[in-house]
Amino acid sequence: MTTTVGIDIGGSSTSAVAIGPEGQVLGRHQIKTTRVEGGRQMVSSAVAAFSALEVDDCAAIGVGVPGQVDPTTGQVAMAVNLGVGAESYGLANEIEAALGVPVTVENDVHAAAVGAYESLRLEGQSPESLALVSIGTGIGAGVVVKGALLRGARGMAGEIGHVVVDGSGVMCRCGQRGCLEAVAAGPAISRAWPKGVNGTAATALFGAASDGDAAAEKVAGRIAGHLTTALIWLAATYDTEVIVLAGGVSGAGDPFLEAVRQQIGRRGVASELAARRLRPEQVVLARVDDPPGPRGAAVLAANHLPQTRESPAESKQKT
Repeated sequence: MTTTVGIDIGGSSTSAVAIGPEGQVLGRHQIKTTRVEGGRQMVSSAVAAFSALEVDDCAAIGVGVPGQVDPTTGQVAMAVNLGVGAESYGLANEIEAALGVPVTVENDVHAAAVGAYESLRLEGQSPESLALVSIGTGIGAGVVVKGALLRGARGMAGEIGHVVVDGSGVMCRCGQRGCLEAVAAGPAISRAWPKGVNGTAATALFGAASDGDAAAEKVAGRIAGHLTTALIWLAATYDTEVIVLAGGVSGAGDPFLEAVRQQIGRRGVASELAARRLRPEQVVLARVDDPPGPRGAAVLAANHLPQTRESPAESKQKT
């Protein structure tokens, strides 16, 4: 039996899943991301999560990480929260050396988009196009069209967090004013509604809004409105059948989803064009019982099995 393993490495936790040949989950495990210097913490976390699965017949490993990823060479850059800056780090080669298994590396949100698409496929659905929007400390998107991941010319397709949605909004760390991330990501929600504890601001806000708190309704409506603007842009650009909301903020659950759907509905009432671009029911939450990040990484690893990835040295010789 051929088994592939998908690993999703985040700043605080690392999740791994073993997937069988028919897409069935054979095992899951989650650990705290290890704290060692530089890119080695990604390697250490991946090795620890993989070892905890106790898989004996693994054919390939897929790894999803934040930052700019070259899936051809397996190098990662700008994964600042994981110890990697502008200088690329050969993550795939390092994990391969540690585990002796072929490794594919992809941007974590891109991998999650593939995982969300695969989950729908296993349920008997085959959307022409799908976008996954991850809303956490930052905001990013991944797009799958006809089953194929869109990476872009530099592997940065879907970086919607720094698209301006409010020209008079707060300054963003990137230097622009009113970026989507600056006005609608987790930290922005915490600033706007500082009543949650331990990272639960989104749950507190959208829960209070759902319960009829007028102040919460106003704040939730504003944040959901900014997100809706970006979702309509995605739908207009890629004609998406499904948009999946993932990331820490999506953990606010149905109250969060309903707030976004309400904003989409209001846009549709005001504009027939907006209604045709995106309907409320097209937007769904990522499955809690089948996290898309690790599954997508495993799928990408399986897809790359017949291929030979260039080493960084080989890539450099061609340039």
